Parts: sequence; C-alpha cells; structure tokens
Amino acid sequence: MTTDLLPPNEPARLQTLAALNVLDTQADPVLDGLVRSAATLLGCGIAAVSLSDTERQWFKARVGLDATQIPRDAAFCAHAILGSELFEVPDATRDPRFADNVLVTAAPHVRFYAGVPLDVDGHKVGTLCVIDRQPRRLDALQRSVLIDLARAVEHWLLSWREHNDLRDSEAYRRHLFEQLGDGVLLLDRGHQVRDANP
Repeated sequence: MTTDLLPPNEPARLQTLAALNVLDTQADPVLDGLVRSAATLLGCGIAAVSLSDTERQWFKARVGLDATQIPRDAAFCAHAILGSELFEVPDATRDPRFADNVLVTAAPHVRFYAGVPLDVDGHKVGTLCVIDRQPRRLDALQRSVLIDLARAVEHWLLSWREHNDLRDSEAYRRHLFEQLGDGVLLLDRGHQVRDANP
C-alpha cells in the first residue's frame, strides 16, 4: 500500500476497525439485504460492504461478486476512505488512477464505482459501494439513496460493537460472580431467586 493511499490517521483507523471485532465473521442477513437493496435501487450488478484492513479489503456483505476479499492496493475503496463524501468513478478505463487496475482490466471488469465511506468514531473503516460493468453517473436521488444506506450500515456496525461489548461485560460479570468466596443469591423484587453463585 503506497503511503499516498493511507489516511493520515491510519493507526487509529485500524485500531477502530479491530475494535469492531467484525472482520472474518459470518454473513449477516441485515447487511446482505442492504447490499441487495443498493444494487437493485441503483441498477448496479455489484454492491458490497467492504472493510479496509492493513493489506486487504474484506467484504462483510456482497452481491454480484464471488471474491470475499481483494488486496487493498487494488481496491477502489482505498481511495474512497481518504475522503468523507461519496466517491464516484464514472468510467475507470478513462481514469488514470484506475485504467491499469487489475479489477478493471480483468474480472470483474469494473467500469463504474461509487462508494460512501463508513464512519465509526471519526474513522473511515470501509465503504458501502456499488459497481457496474458499464460507465455511468449517479443522479441526485441515487446518490442520496446510497448515502442513506451507508448510514444504515454505520448504525449496524455500531450496534454490532455494542452487542459484543455487552456480551463481554456480561461474561466478565459472570466470571466474577462465580469466583466470589461467599455465597450470593440474586433476588428479584418479588424475592424470587434468579441466580446463585456456586
């Protein structure tokens, strides 16, 4: 990865991405539905939620694409996360940044790309993107739809992190509860026993 494609806050960005604990997890039906909706509403053959790790771009959700990840230095999303606005490439074959990119010259033969950076705690961890095999431009309504769907993906990522944090804190609480040297009963308001340590 060349340094000109690294955000200035790259170490903190990678730390935020790692803290999500979402890389290499199973497919999620909510995100799968969001990428299908993005592809359908924008009339593109490919849509994905991509997360930019150190050396790779990993797809948490995708439609129209077989690959689960690609090298980050070939990823259009590596360019998209450098900014905060929707990043659009109307015709990759005419853009000097991408004309010789392997994703343009070989399968999936990218011609059009549009991606909205996904912001978590002020860091761009990836994108919601759509890709087509023919040149095009999004109109104002399509841009708005893609941005709205990206905000939904951000909400999903934050909810995922919160769920994991709660699960971890509950496991820690359970561990402490079971290790107490004294017997403890947890009662509800009706004085019914709800839990007891060993």
